[in-house]
Amino acid sequence: MDTLEQYRQIICTILTEHTKIPYSYGDIQHETIFDKEQDRYLVMILGREPVPELSVTATRRVHGCLIHIDIIDGKIWIQRDGTEDGLATEFVKAGISKDRIVLGFRSEELRKDSEFAIA
Repeated sequence: MDTLEQYRQIICTILTEHTKIPYSYGDIQHETIFDKEQDRYLVMILGREPVPELSVTATRRVHGCLIHIDIIDGKIWIQRDGTEDGLATEFVKAGISKDRIVLGFRSEELRKDSEFAIA
């Protein structure tokens, strides 16, 4: 299996595992979006969550991007990481070297001080 296909498989596996983690409150669902042609991978959240300051039964709509990963020029770019422990750590545990992972959600100046790729 070539490196690009291996990256795609690892990303899809890790993101799918994140969809199995339930929210502690509210009726929140996860949706994965895997675009292997453009190499864009998302986990979206949607549903309703309680608004206790309004009333016991009040809810608000939740809709947004929890995780956004791109593969750009052979590197994994973490564009959005709404996870508790961090996706970069999970990618490293899955066998991807740190110099192939870009923390895209950080500025280039901050990326220089990390142990991961700058770009």
